[in-house]
Amino acid sequence: MIRPLIAADVTALASRLAELPLMVRYGRDAGALARSLEAARARGEGLLIAEDRGAPLGLAWFLPEGTLALGGYLRLIAVVPGAEGRGTGLALLRAFEAETARRSAHAFLLVSDFNAGAIRFYEREGYVRVGKLPGLVLPEVGELLYWKRLR
Repeated sequence: MIRPLIAADVTALASRLAELPLMVRYGRDAGALARSLEAARARGEGLLIAEDRGAPLGLAWFLPEGTLALGGYLRLIAVVPGAEGRGTGLALLRAFEAETARRSAHAFLLVSDFNAGAIRFYEREGYVRVGKLPGLVLPEVGELLYWKRLR
């Protein structure tokens, strides 16, 4: 089930997501991630959670409009360790696209250049690589810019 993230979800979800190698590489421990999610909630950003029987499986964090004055921006899709390969990421991506398409005709996202699995995933779902931002977040990592027309 996909639903909006609520305050009660933040600590448990942040704790699970902080275990991911991507979060470790970017220095996002559970506390930092929880603070970021709480701040995003306060700003009214898009936060959707995937769950199964009350257990958090993943998160989509996004801005539904404003990117390049044309579209939404997917900040993060992350699936908790052990829940990969069950369609959770795809369900979250489709929910992000549906929410974004209500206000924007385009979707944008960044993928770390070392994240081959994410690159394959987004390209399989129709996202087109349109650029690279070298050293945007970490000096040794390029962030690949992807775009998809939603409507």
